[in-house]
Amino acid sequence: MKKEIKNFEKIIGIVLIILTAISLIINTLQFTNQIYSWNYNTERLNNLLISNPFGILLWFDNILIYICSILYIVSAIKSKKDILIKISFSLFSILTTIVVTTLLINVVASIFGIF
Repeated sequence: MKKEIKNFEKIIGIVLIILTAISLIINTLQFTNQIYSWNYNTERLNNLLISNPFGILLWFDNILIYICSILYIVSAIKSKKDILIKISFSLFSILTTIVVTTLLINVVASIFGIF
């Protein structure tokens, strides 16, 4: 039973790393489009970002990160090994999603009275 739990935790950790990397790439594309759209021609990048396959990838990645992060936190608490590191990585993964990033940007904008 313990071997299965260790393998499960290892698999979830690897999946979470891959999903976080995908999320960081998505964020890079989104922010590049936002930053450079005022001064440069970002039509090709914008067309990619508004395409249906990209939207499906974005939401699929976000939902899987939330699910895997919760499972990783639960398995970390059960295994009682490196709990702080595993929970920190799970929270980092959640914070890299575009949904949470957008919410954080809106909080900062409201603090500074931007809207």
